[in-house]
Amino acid sequence: MSSLLARDLMSRPVKRLTATTPVRDAAAFLARNSISGAPVIDARGRWIGVFTQKDLARHVQNQLVRERHRERTLESREPVLDPAGEPTEEFGRTPVKDLMTKGMFTVFPESTLDEVVRSMVTFKIHRVFVIEEATGELEGVITTLDVLQALHEKPARLVSRT
Repeated sequence: MSSLLARDLMSRPVKRLTATTPVRDAAAFLARNSISGAPVIDARGRWIGVFTQKDLARHVQNQLVRERHRERTLESREPVLDPAGEPTEEFGRTPVKDLMTKGMFTVFPESTLDEVVRSMVTFKIHRVFVIEEATGELEGVITTLDVLQALHEKPARLVSRT
């Protein structure tokens, strides 16, 4: 029996964001593509990090906590939230580079399912990116859902091979 490899598990193409993408646009991008995170590239096209729903939630949480603890005086009239409870324009214009998780966890296309799972568990992450070993080019992404699907289908694959 041959083990599943990263190339068998990965999704492609990988949707990505630029470092200067405003958080409001990035949130819409994640929702529109039904993904929970995307790699971020800088102006030179280099991969510099990952922007996830967790990063977005942390940003919202920080704003709400800061708002709750801010002392209101006549001098500080500018609210973080508008009267309708929506984030202000400044909040939505924050570039993803200010919120993203720096760096990316990667595996090679020949990495086994066990190696992918070990990376995710060790680093407590929900996605790894598959890069070509020789060029470093991004080829795909593997999420925890991809791993769970492969594990769910694995018994059926074993039965059909015997």
